[in-house]
Amino acid sequence: MAALPVPFMLAKDVERAAESLLHDYVRARGGGALRGAVNVDFIVENILELDLAVIDLKGLLANPSVLGMTSVEDRRICVDQSLERIPGRFAFTLAHEIGHWQLHRQILEQRQREDTLFDLERLPSPAPRPGRRRKAPVEWQADQFAACLLMPARLVREAVRLAFGERRPSWEGIEARLLTGEPDERFVEVAEQVIAAGKFDNVSNMAMRIRLRDLKLVVDASDPQRSLL
Repeated sequence: MAALPVPFMLAKDVERAAESLLHDYVRARGGGALRGAVNVDFIVENILELDLAVIDLKGLLANPSVLGMTSVEDRRICVDQSLERIPGRFAFTLAHEIGHWQLHRQILEQRQREDTLFDLERLPSPAPRPGRRRKAPVEWQADQFAACLLMPARLVREAVRLAFGERRPSWEGIEARLLTGEPDERFVEVAEQVIAAGKFDNVSNMAMRIRLRDLKLVVDASDPQRSLL
């Protein structure tokens, strides 16, 4: 299916949409402060009132790259059963599909029947690499929504302060490693500490690294004037 044309959205606009849904989530669970892992299953079934199906999606569609799908017509979100064994990826995939429902539902409703099914391709990559194609805007928006839903900026900042104090984690060569794809063991360790401090139990290490980068909460000491882009 060709990439769905969607209106341009800034990251702050996507975050605002996710925050609105989080407000509904907190209210539906009795109010109080938002803490720890966001229960995306609850959001799908109790707030959005959609069906959630965990099925052999790859086999059904004969496509091994499809991990999630949203049917607007049937009011159903499907996630491939293989992800049940990987909590972080299951939650992100489900949150990504929630992003499609919240941000793109009206556009999808205007399309022909064959376009009412939306496929998830992959989780977000750590960083664009030389010669690597960027994601289509519709997929970037859904990924960004998922990150904001599962890792609200305020809670991530609080977790960084709990783990590291007022100074952002900083070391040399972060950006260079991101560009080359070289493993960065220290970044993995930092993300694990933030996950533990914030009790982000359903978030993968990769997803947290991307969120820390986007929120500029990790600084490359090779160039102190620049945060990660």
